[in-house]
Amino acid sequence: MQIVANILFLSTFYMSFSIGLALIFGVMRTINYSYGELFMLGAYGLFAAVTMMQGEVSNLLILLAAFVGASIVVGMLGGVIEKLLVQPLGDRSFSIFMATLGLSYVLQVVMVQSVGSVGRYVPPLFPGIVRFAGMIMPMQRLVVVIVTFGMIFGLWYLLMRTVTGRAIRAAAQNKTGATLQGISIERVAFTTMVIGCALAAMSGVMMGSVMSINPFMGSEAIWRAFIIIIVGGIGSIPGAVVAAFLFGALDTLLTSVGYGQFSPMMDALIMLLILAFRPNGLLGVKE
Repeated sequence: MQIVANILFLSTFYMSFSIGLALIFGVMRTINYSYGELFMLGAYGLFAAVTMMQGEVSNLLILLAAFVGASIVVGMLGGVIEKLLVQPLGDRSFSIFMATLGLSYVLQVVMVQSVGSVGRYVPPLFPGIVRFAGMIMPMQRLVVVIVTFGMIFGLWYLLMRTVTGRAIRAAAQNKTGATLQGISIERVAFTTMVIGCALAAMSGVMMGSVMSINPFMGSEAIWRAFIIIIVGGIGSIPGAVVAAFLFGALDTLLTSVGYGQFSPMMDALIMLLILAFRPNGLLGVKE
């Protein structure tokens, strides 16, 4: 049962990190490679909140402050990226990829010069452990799991139950048809980038509470996010969730039997195998 708990936590991390990237690509059909560094900025937002506020207010308020503050700041940064980098390049996907790749290196250098390259750790905001049916999970990890599912539900509600969400889905399915219905594609692209980048920051806040925070943590994680959204079906958020559970289970099982060092190779092989039979991914559709 402990393996089940480990699978749940690792899959939760993969989900929290991938859904924003899947949303951005699903609507804009572009890869924002700086997404990993925005995740990193969210983690540093948590570190800053803990450094400034711990001992002054409750840990719950610290977490909420970091969650709200990081999502707003990084979401606004995402809007700037969309206006200054993505929008001027139009439909030139490769140029956008290279521009955001360059931005990711810039953000890494800025953080190294600002805070140094040494990893930082945040003490558990919610100490203790939870025991259930033979499983043991630290309370901090359980909070991460609960909040991540809350994020996914919030995104689902936004996309399925709001006017903004319907506009985003319409633009993702057919930009020409959406334009004919009076939907501004530029506005939808801007909104999508803001939401997607805010989700990256939220994921960074959550994972910064359980892992080392350093300027390179985004680049270490984004390649796996690419594998997840490719296997799930590029642009498919449900597909990203399914693929996150798939790779969470695979990586956990490999680690439990002592072969965790082979998980990157196995993930790549699984991706190639799935794409050989389903070129559009598990839940992707042919455009």
